[in-house]
This record gives sequence, C-alpha cells and structure tokens, in this order.
Amino acid sequence: MKRDGSNESIWQQSVPDFPQQGNIDTEIIYDVVIAGAGITGITTGFLLGKAGKKVLIAEAANIGFGTTGGTTAHLNNFFDSSYDQVISDFGLDNAKLFAEAGKEAMQFIKDQIDTYHIDCDYEAKTGFLFAVEEKQVKMLEDLVEASHKVNVAIDYVGDSPFTIQALKTASIPGQAQFSPLKYVTALANEFVANGGTILDGCRVEGVEEGDVHLIKTTQGFIKAHNLVYATHVPPGVNILHFRNAPYRSYAIAVKLKDGEYPQALGYDLFDPYHYYRSQKVGDEEYLIAGGEDHKTGHIDNTDQCFRNLEAHVLKHFGANEVIYKWS
Repeated sequence: MKRDGSNESIWQQSVPDFPQQGNIDTEIIYDVVIAGAGITGITTGFLLGKAGKKVLIAEAANIGFGTTGGTTAHLNNFFDSSYDQVISDFGLDNAKLFAEAGKEAMQFIKDQIDTYHIDCDYEAKTGFLFAVEEKQVKMLEDLVEASHKVNVAIDYVGDSPFTIQALKTASIPGQAQFSPLKYVTALANEFVANGGTILDGCRVEGVEEGDVHLIKTTQGFIKAHNLVYATHVPPGVNILHFRNAPYRSYAIAVKLKDGEYPQALGYDLFDPYHYYRSQKVGDEEYLIAGGEDHKTGHIDNTDQCFRNLEAHVLKHFGANEVIYKWS
C-alpha cells in the first residue's frame, strides 16, 4: 500500500502501456489457451506463438496481476529450498539439474531483454547471505558446501554493502534484478504482434474436455486443443494442492536516512527469512525489503506482519519513511 492506503507495488508506478486486448471469436479453435497472464503465462504464450501456434491468454484481472506484479524481483540461481536440502531430499544429480534450471531461466530472461531491447531496469548484482545468529552459521556453512557440489559459485567474505551485523557472510555472484511488469509487458507486446490474443478481465471457470476442449470463461466459451493453467496450481482437487501450498509475503519500499542504498541483493537466514535490494523509480531511490512469509490464511492480523517488517528494517537500515507497502 502507498501512504494513501492503496495496495500498489512499487512496479506499478512506471508501467508501460499494456498491449491492445483482443476479443473472443467463437469460430476459432485455438491450438492453446493459457489461463493466467503473469510471467509464466506470458512467457509460455510468447514461446508458443514463436513456434507458430495460435494462442489465446485469458487473465482474470490484468497482465502481471498477483505474484508477478507483487514480487520484489530478485533473479537468482539459488532458492528458498537450499541445495543441501535438495540434495538430502532428491539426491545430488537432481540438485545439479535444479541448479542448472535456475541458471537457464536467468539466461533466458537476459536473452529476451537483449534480443528485444527491453527497458526493464535489468542490473546484474552480487547476492549476500547473512548468518546473524550462532545457529545460522552452521546453516550457512551447509548451504555453501552444497552449493559448491552443484557448481554454484559462492564464497565467504568479510564485508558486504549492507549494514547487517552478521557473524558470517557469503557472496554469490551472477545474480540480477529487474522491473517485472516492464519485462512482462514487453513480452506481451511481442506475443500480440506475432498474432497472439490476450483477454484481461476474463476468468477461466471450467472446461468440458474432449478432442476440442470447450473452455468456459466469464466472457464466453473458447475452443482449444490444449489448456494450460499458469495460475500457481490448477483448480479442482489434485495432488498439487497437498504438496504446493500458497504463501503470502510482505514487502515495503523505504527511504533511508543516510541516502546510502546498497547496490546488491541481500538475504538473512531467519525462518521466515528477509530479503533486500535497492531500486530507482524515476529520480527516487528506495530500499525494498520483504519477508514475514506465512501460509495464506494462517495469520489473521496481517497488519502485524507489516509492522514486524518495518521494525526489522528500522533496526538494521535506519529507514526514514515507508513509502510503499504491499503483499
């Protein structure tokens, strides 16, 4: 929320024009209909369109609504599940595949930015991991050791650009940040220019399956040979609902008293952990901090989550004023 109370992420201050929206043509049988116009849905449609498929993307709200427009937009080849956890759960070979997938995903985004000259504030950054309590030192050591096993570069350092008082710090080069709505909007424009159709305000409500699926939406019925749900998990009852819980995270953008904004990405090892980076919007620079994650619906007083995050940032960074907050 901005200071006026609107629930608006920092990215929505400088969003380029969305592509021209299309309409449902009930005579067309699409190769693919995609439910969801976040980064997953738009990227899927963009690639299918390049492959010559006739594609329609149906979005319940607007392009980038939800996670894509609310993310703090760190681009990483390390993840919430650390590589020591992944090795323990799935073995070393699968952990290496996981690491390689992260590198490929980051390279894909950079390739599209370069190919289509996308102005989305992309910057290569170094990430820093902080062990700020004694019990976190062993966690960091295990994480570093496992990262080396999967060929992810990481090394201990004595200092960082952040004012975090850490017992031990590791740096991970080759990370990045960007403005997600600018990036996704540019891909959406390429998708539409290549013959794709995007419908916003069009929720997929169900499907009658067959050789040609009849897809029910709030704007009418659509026919397609294939339907992709790019919506976190597909609707209905299936095993993913028991294994892939939705989480809510909180973010704030603050002005710092000293005006010294760290030009890097930062992460501590609390559970839930906090994460930080700086971002310029126009002539103004902000520190973006996130954290206080919890399973959706498991906390009633979500205002307290914001207060906890604000207190944490004030303690470690000397924040002057919270300009935006969102979840």
